[in-house]
Amino acid sequence: MIFITGGVRSGKSALAEQMISQCGLDKHYHYIATGVPFDEEMKSRIHRHRMDRENQLLNWHTIEMQVAFPENAKNFSGNDVLLFECVTTWLSNVMYAAERVKDPQQFIHTQIALFQQQLLFWQERSVKMIIVSNEILDEPASKYDEVNQYRKLLGGLHQWLVKQSEEAYEVQFQLVQRWK
Repeated sequence: MIFITGGVRSGKSALAEQMISQCGLDKHYHYIATGVPFDEEMKSRIHRHRMDRENQLLNWHTIEMQVAFPENAKNFSGNDVLLFECVTTWLSNVMYAAERVKDPQQFIHTQIALFQQQLLFWQERSVKMIIVSNEILDEPASKYDEVNQYRKLLGGLHQWLVKQSEEAYEVQFQLVQRWK
């Protein structure tokens, strides 16, 4: 597993796709997309990412995921390579979905645990994974409890992802810093 984080539009996706392109043409490539096209900006970002993938030699299979991994994404093996983009959007989706359930905190923690279990399962099966996230933890604390909870959960996820990863990178202004 490789973890890549950095600021918005810092070059994270380009780095991830460059790393994946070095895996060879004999693999099965999967893009797990967590973005929801709720406004024009997000629609444009999703379109740009699709175009970037289409301009590569790799044959990508896109899997859309808002909260839970779909069944067709659970049983990858060593011949599969996946790009998960991105943790920050996925966690936002989880928190929004939690607003519609009886016990939101339990729902959030259950989804995070399922996410972690799935990544560990793929690791055991030698799936090559690149996990992308945004670095927002440098921002000052918010006056809103939900934002602070999101930051705390994201910080915990980032720490867990770095611990589980073989490599960890931070990208700023297309400059890449390898931390692990």
